[in-house]
Amino acid sequence: MSLYFPMYVDLSSKRVLFIGGGRIAARRIASILDFAGSVTVVAPEVEPVIKMLADREMLTLHQRRFSEDDLDDADIVLAAMGHPGTEVRIAGMCRRRGILFNAASDESLCDFYFPGIVRRDPLVIGVSASGENHELAAKATKYLKGLFEKK
Repeated sequence: MSLYFPMYVDLSSKRVLFIGGGRIAARRIASILDFAGSVTVVAPEVEPVIKMLADREMLTLHQRRFSEDDLDDADIVLAAMGHPGTEVRIAGMCRRRGILFNAASDESLCDFYFPGIVRRDPLVIGVSASGENHELAAKATKYLKGLFEKK
């Protein structure tokens, strides 16, 4: 098992692309919106919250299938689509272009892990179990939220 170093990165000028619009994508989008310079979602179908965020111009939404051209402006790509073969293909495209990639369903494809996030400005805590124990990371995130997030 490799341990992942918790590195905090300024994403305020980065373009983040989400491929997929289901529950996992919606949860991750909600976590990253305040950090990223821009968020784009490409998916034929999306959760209502994603559509609402697009309507409020908080993200750009393309309701269609992914195309390799979608990577042209991306700095970071997160796939949460539930299609393992497609995610492998997209991971390869990203690596050839030097774009950091994360697949929600396959840790072996990930250049980074998406942490559990706890915020109480200016405090930001990221929780990860290096992809090994999602239940433990979720418990720790919930516990820390109880301690630090405003009620």
